[in-house]
Amino acid sequence: MDASITTDSIASREGCGARKVNMTISLAFLAPDLVKAAIDGRLPHGMGVARLTDLPAEWSRQREMLGFPAH
Repeated sequence: MDASITTDSIASREGCGARKVNMTISLAFLAPDLVKAAIDGRLPHGMGVARLTDLPAEWSRQREMLGFPAH
C-alpha cells in the first residue's frame, strides 16, 4: 500500500471533499446486522446514511444508539 495515500488525495482524485471520504470510510465499520437492516429498510424512521456515518466504531454501541437488540 502506498503510504502517501490520504483522505485528501482520495478526495482530490474523486472530485469531492475529504469529509465525504471520511464519512464513506466510516460506513465500512458498521455492524453487519445493521448493514443488512439498512438494505432491508428496517432502520428507525428518519435514519439516513449521513446519520450512520456518525456512529461509534463499537458495534454494541451502534446497536444501542439505533435501538437494536444487543448480541
